[in-house]
Amino acid sequence: MSKKLRSYFIEDRYVLIVIALNALVLTLLSFPSFDRFYLTLEIIDLFFLGYFVVEAILKIRLQGWKRYISRRWNQFDFALIILSVPTVVGLIHGNWADLSLFFVLRIARVARFFKFLRFVPNIKELLAGIRRAFKASVFVFLAFTLYGFVIALVSSRMFHDMAPEMFGDPLISFYHIFQVFTIEGWNTIPEQILEGQDLSTGAAYGIKLYFMGIVATGGLFGLSIVNAIFVEEMVRDNNDELEQTIHEMNAKIDQLMIEVSWGKNESEG
Repeated sequence: MSKKLRSYFIEDRYVLIVIALNALVLTLLSFPSFDRFYLTLEIIDLFFLGYFVVEAILKIRLQGWKRYISRRWNQFDFALIILSVPTVVGLIHGNWADLSLFFVLRIARVARFFKFLRFVPNIKELLAGIRRAFKASVFVFLAFTLYGFVIALVSSRMFHDMAPEMFGDPLISFYHIFQVFTIEGWNTIPEQILEGQDLSTGAAYGIKLYFMGIVATGGLFGLSIVNAIFVEEMVRDNNDELEQTIHEMNAKIDQLMIEVSWGKNESEG
């Protein structure tokens, strides 16, 4: 294979284009309107799989198996190729239904886009900030989750009979309480609970105030704390760098003041 032809399989820019085209084909396979082109699209997808197989073979020949498989991204690529092999079996035998799980797994090929994040400027610092943010906020997030689950248990007991579709058990209740925490459409939940219920005005207002309290404590206050800690840890490197710069500037100013004062004393003497 010529050097020029080989570059089409191992250079990142060409691999990125192929991944994008493969993602397009897999997207078209998900539209019912393209069912009449299903077999054609499946064959095209097989050509993409063949491209990735050739890519892996060339990299193994150039780098050697041990060096190739020692890199995490290569392990990821190789695993995706193995998971895509049942696609070939299904196409040959025409028995796609039994291999639907593997057809879903092959969509993971598109996840190879993530390997090109390394070209993003300062990506290492960004990822380090994300790791720090997760570590710093994990206990706060767990406490927040526990608070939400306690509220879900209480709500399940209170509204089990009034709205079983939303509070029939603790897990369903937790899902809807989390929706209240996000503040998105939270007001529809108490309205659905009250719909068709013969309750006094005081009881109706009590239910509304109950969910307003959940929004205030969980949505406005709780999520704000989690976000604040996460963001603070994300930008901590920038703050540390700024503080270091200010410290160095102050040291230089102090040194300059000492030199000026020393020179003044010498001139007076």
